[in-house]
Amino acid sequence: MPREIIHSPHYTRRFHLAREKNHQKTTAIKNILNQKPHLFIVVLGAVIGAILSTFIAYHLNSNPLSYTLISVIPFALAYSLRKVYIHTLVHSQE
Repeated sequence: MPREIIHSPHYTRRFHLAREKNHQKTTAIKNILNQKPHLFIVVLGAVIGAILSTFIAYHLNSNPLSYTLISVIPFALAYSLRKVYIHTLVHSQE
């Protein structure tokens, strides 16, 4: 594309409007996906997190604080796996 067309105000305005429309569409899709539970992904993350935390806890000294912190791993992994899944769904359609 010639340089004059790319830097023209009309082309720039149209580009920004299309970009804003795409951002609004992405935000709407993300909001819809955040309302769904995605049960399989959450259960898969919790199972993987439980296996990981059991492995870590087996090698730790018995300390109530460490076991409490280890019990957070399945929830954190399930939440982060769900977020990655939603991000992948939103950005794979672009």
